[in-house]
Amino acid sequence: MTVLAEPHDVDREPSARVIALRPAAGRHAAGGPSPEVVGLAQDVEEPVSAPRTAGRHVVEDLSHHVPDPAARSLVRELEDVVTRMHTHGALPALRVDLRELLGAWAAALVRLHRTPLTPTTPVADLPWVLTEPLPTWLDDLPGDLGPVWAVRAHPGVQRAVRAARASWSAVQWTHGEATGDEVVVTRTKGVVRATLLGSHDRSAPDGDLAPARAGRSGCGDPRWDVATALDWVALALGPALDPAWHLDPVGTFVAQYRELGGDALPDRTTAVARTLASAVEWSAQLTLAGDPTDDERAWLAGLWSRPLDLVGRARATGAPGLRSS
Repeated sequence: MTVLAEPHDVDREPSARVIALRPAAGRHAAGGPSPEVVGLAQDVEEPVSAPRTAGRHVVEDLSHHVPDPAARSLVRELEDVVTRMHTHGALPALRVDLRELLGAWAAALVRLHRTPLTPTTPVADLPWVLTEPLPTWLDDLPGDLGPVWAVRAHPGVQRAVRAARASWSAVQWTHGEATGDEVVVTRTKGVVRATLLGSHDRSAPDGDLAPARAGRSGCGDPRWDVATALDWVALALGPALDPAWHLDPVGTFVAQYRELGGDALPDRTTAVARTLASAVEWSAQLTLAGDPTDDERAWLAGLWSRPLDLVGRARATGAPGLRSS
């Protein structure tokens, strides 16, 4: 889906993550501070100086890309765990299952990022939010969809996006859109393994995968992959869990990623840019295709509060990369 396009160009199919793990009405908006701040790398100074060409949210049928007949989409696996938790409570076995699924996803990212680069490795485009202005149709969004105007006008948000682009480091094999929709899971003799879909490298450690959209995967900044995964967990999985269970899926993912030797945790500026991209993409998905429901409006309002929350936390703690002066 091209989020910079006018309404008639918008993909009108909903994403699997909205269907499978739709949050309860208002839960995300009322869920407190953005969980993306968990495990962020230390902020860095914004450089004094300083291609995805359009934002896309592609909806694909995972059945066309499953590398193993026994594989299931991660979305469905998580949906099953959450459903069982709502039926039986957050039993220890279900908590372990959730942790193993998130750990397998983290392991898939670590494997991909450690894949050796070759002279034929393509260079991945930058995320659209780092290269393109925000779409003009955002001006027409109704006020009950969240602080859209405030996010667009906030100098701290603008500086964060500039800093994220300036610090972009294309040093490792990356996926480019490592959301839960792009992961399949296999279970063999009690071992859970996750595979990322759509790698350019046909000899990647996860085997023969479906080809990625041109420009998405390749040599890029692994921090964006991790930020994307954390963003998906925060948006799709976190709100589906009952707060009484005291589960922290973002923190669990970060802990598993670190334990596996992952060293590409995003800094705060990258997290701001990722949350901004998600707010724009989901606003396009849910508003340009028609009139959103009350639940969707409450959810979008929560999305647009997240960049401001991250910037506000940086200002409160005096983080150098997002000074408000």
